[in-house]
Amino acid sequence: MEDSNGCRKSPLIGSIAVLGSLFVQTVFWRALAYLSWALVSLLTIRMFESVELLGLVSAALLVLGSLPALDGGFRNTLNRRILGRERDAETFRMLQFGQRLYTWFCAGVAVLGMVILSAYSLTPNARSQAIAWLFYPSLGAVAGVIALGSAFLQLLTGLGLQRRMFMLQLFMAWASIGILWAGFRCGLGIGSFVLSQSLPSLAAIAIAIPMIRTAAPGLKLLDFSWDAADSARLRELWPDSSGLMRFQFWTLLVYTLDVVLVSWLWQGRSVGQYSLVANLFSKLRLLLQSADEAAWPILAARTQKADSIAEGVLRFNGWLWGGAMAVSAVCIPAFIADYKAQEYSGGTLLTALFALRYLVTGIASQPGYWMFAHGHMDLLARLMRRELVCCLAFSVPLGLWLGPMGIVIAFIAGSSGSTLLPLHLEFARASKRSPWAMLRASWSRAALSAGLAAGLSVWGLRHWGGDWRLTVVVAGLCLAATLGVALGAALLRARRAGVTGRAQWGRFL
Repeated sequence: MEDSNGCRKSPLIGSIAVLGSLFVQTVFWRALAYLSWALVSLLTIRMFESVELLGLVSAALLVLGSLPALDGGFRNTLNRRILGRERDAETFRMLQFGQRLYTWFCAGVAVLGMVILSAYSLTPNARSQAIAWLFYPSLGAVAGVIALGSAFLQLLTGLGLQRRMFMLQLFMAWASIGILWAGFRCGLGIGSFVLSQSLPSLAAIAIAIPMIRTAAPGLKLLDFSWDAADSARLRELWPDSSGLMRFQFWTLLVYTLDVVLVSWLWQGRSVGQYSLVANLFSKLRLLLQSADEAAWPILAARTQKADSIAEGVLRFNGWLWGGAMAVSAVCIPAFIADYKAQEYSGGTLLTALFALRYLVTGIASQPGYWMFAHGHMDLLARLMRRELVCCLAFSVPLGLWLGPMGIVIAFIAGSSGSTLLPLHLEFARASKRSPWAMLRASWSRAALSAGLAAGLSVWGLRHWGGDWRLTVVVAGLCLAATLGVALGAALLRARRAGVTGRAQWGRFL
C-alpha cells in the first residue's frame, strides 16, 4: 500500500522485529564484510614491488577513503530520525532531501579529491617515485564515486536494511581485489587502483537500487534539484548534524593524521612500514567494532532489548580488545616478515605501540556508540577535538625527536585527553552508571585477556612460528582460546544463576 507521495506503508523501521531479533545476523555480516576488507588489504600488499611504493599509495588511498566521511553528519541524522518511525509522507520527504543533498555532496567530493591528491603529488614522498602526474587527479576523482556508493549503502541503514548493506560491503571487498589483480595482470600497473576503487562502488550502487526502490517507491536516486524547502530542512537539521559533522571531522583527523604526517614529512622505508602497520590496525579496529556498529540502530530506535545488548557488548569488549591487541602485538611483526619481507616490518616496538593505542580506543568504542546513538554529538565532538589537539601538541616534539615512532607515541599520549577517561565519565553520567565500577570491569577484563593471549601467542610462535600461514593460525587459536575461557566462565555462571536468555546472559561476561 502506498500513500499519495508514493511511499510504501510498512511497520516501524526500528521495531524490535526489524532490528532487535536480527542483531546477531547483522553482527555476523558486518564482521564478515570487514574481515574481507582486512584480507583484501593483505592480498594488496603482495602487489607492491617496494615498501616505498606501498607508503606512497597507502597515504593516497587513505585520503581517498576519508573524504566521504566529511558529509556534514546529515545522513546519520536522517537515519536516526527515520529509524523507529512509520514510513509516512514526512519520512518520504526526508528521504528525498537526503538524495538531493548527497547528489551535490558527491560531486563536490570528486572535485575536492582531485585537488588534494594533486597537491599530494608535489610532496617529497610522491616526487621520489616515478609515477605519471595524471594518476593523482584520476584517483582523486574516484572519491566522488566512493562517496556516492557510501551514500547509497548508508541509505539502506535508514530503510532498515543494514544487513544487506554489510552484504554489499562484502561483495565490494572481493570485487576490489579481483579487479586490482586483473589490472596488474593486464599491465595497467599502479593505474589498476583507479579501477579497483571505483568499479566495486558502481556495482554496489546498481545492486542497491532495486532494494531502495522496493522500500521507497518513487524515490529519485540522483537529484540535482534544490528548492527553498530543501534549504529550510537543511537549516532545521543543522543543530543536530553540526555536532555530528564536527565529531566526524575530528575523528577522521585523529585516525588518519598520523599517517598523513609521516607520509608528508618523511620518505623512504619508514613511511611504508608505518603505513602498513597503521592500515592493518585500522582494518582490525573496524572488524572488532562489528557488534558496536550493529547495535547503534537498536539503541537509536529505543527497543526493549537495547540496554541489555549494549551492556553485554560493553563487557565483551574488554575481553575482545585485550586479547586481540595482545595477539596483534606479538604476531603482526612475524606475520609481515614472513608474508612479504623483513624490510616491510616496522618491528615489535612499533606494533606494540599501535596495539596500546587501539586498546584504549577499543575499550571506549561501546560508550562512544551509546553516546552517538543517543544524540550526544556536541559532547563527542568536543572530546574528539581535545584529543586531536593533544595529539598534535605531542607530535611536534616527539616527532622531531623520534621520527615516525614518535608520532604514534604522541597519539597514544593524546588519547589520554579524551578517550582514556573523560569519555567514560560522560558515558557513565548519561547512562546513570557507576564510572569506576564500569572502568574497573572493562580494564580488568582487558588486562586478564591480554595477559592470557600474549602468553599463548609467544608460546605458539616459539613452537609453530616461521611461516606466515602458521602465524595466522596461531593468532586465531590464541584469541579464540582466550575468548573461549571468558565465554565458558560466563555461561557457567549464567546457568548457576538460572539465566538462559541471550540478552540477559551478557551481564555474566
